[in-house]
Amino acid sequence: MFTDLHFQARVLIQTAVLAFALAALGMPAAIVLLRKLGVVDEVAEHKIHKKPTPRGGGIVIFLAFAIAVLIPNYRDTSMNGVIIGSFICLLVGAVDDFRGGIPAVWKFLTLLVVTGILFHYDVKLNLFKSFPPLDWAFTVLWIVGVTSAFNGLDNMDGLAGGVAAIASTMFLVIALQTFLAVGTESSMSWFGLLSAGLIGANLGFLVYNFRPARIFMGDSGSFFLGFTLAALGVMGEWTENRIISCTIPVLILGVPIFDFAYILIARVLRGETRTIRQIIEHCAPDHLSHRLVWIGFSQRKAVLFIYLIAASMGATGILLRNSKAVLDSLLGLTQGLAIVAIVVILMSTAARRHVGYIHEEVAKLNGSAPDTEPKPDAPRAD
Repeated sequence: MFTDLHFQARVLIQTAVLAFALAALGMPAAIVLLRKLGVVDEVAEHKIHKKPTPRGGGIVIFLAFAIAVLIPNYRDTSMNGVIIGSFICLLVGAVDDFRGGIPAVWKFLTLLVVTGILFHYDVKLNLFKSFPPLDWAFTVLWIVGVTSAFNGLDNMDGLAGGVAAIASTMFLVIALQTFLAVGTESSMSWFGLLSAGLIGANLGFLVYNFRPARIFMGDSGSFFLGFTLAALGVMGEWTENRIISCTIPVLILGVPIFDFAYILIARVLRGETRTIRQIIEHCAPDHLSHRLVWIGFSQRKAVLFIYLIAASMGATGILLRNSKAVLDSLLGLTQGLAIVAIVVILMSTAARRHVGYIHEEVAKLNGSAPDTEPKPDAPRAD
């Protein structure tokens, strides 16, 4: 039966399965090797894991992804640009993992370089066809913003890998829809191939990363994955309507994008960051996942809840792409905005609850409040 499938369908299935197998089989060896090399994320006050854990699993994710998508020898020049850029991001992220950190400005410069590589391979936004410099500027903003947002999302066991797999699944669905519509290979075929490779590699990684994690992807993983997903957002042929075309990848990658945007604004309003350099370098446990724990979610439930949000936003993006009537498009946009509003309300409510809880605990320590049981919304472990 498998041999009766169309060539493209067989390639996508083989790519996803091979990427999964390579990641799942390679991760145990990486855990042992990274421990021996001392590439370990130690326990710290601002971190939520309870024991030293190897970081650098992103190297195996990339190798599984790259091998799986290159073996079919089924690609075009734009795909080559994405692979080259992903490899450069992997190298910079791996240096960060092995050294225990590099200046954020070097990551920013790396993103400028890899975006230039995408331009060379003609991977860029096409929103202002009469004025290419604007397309270049918005492409840079998109690549830098999405990659940085995804880099910040890697803050809880299973979160970044799961969201990457969900977003990639949404991209793959769109590629398959395009194939069914035209009945043959198109530029979206390579888009689908990359998506299938990402799905398999991330699922293989999640076998060892879902709580309790035995390995972290590290910056080697979050940096290359963020860039690759951002590049897919540029590659995709969404729809002829430019407004809808911009909205679809934003919805599919909505969890990291809106989480990142909210905390950047919140940090500025709280006065925690005042300069561009501080905004780039500041790191704190105040993302959506952390805030869900503040209001009583376990870490596992927080991650699963974010999966649900990511899937809902991604499905909204697909529905929006398939909408033909203006009313359908407006309803899709409204649904997407409603989900974003729910996320914003959760994040702001969690912040107020958390501040109130801290004030109560301080009052207890100072002897000005009765010693009562912890409030239900106090942070707790799984």
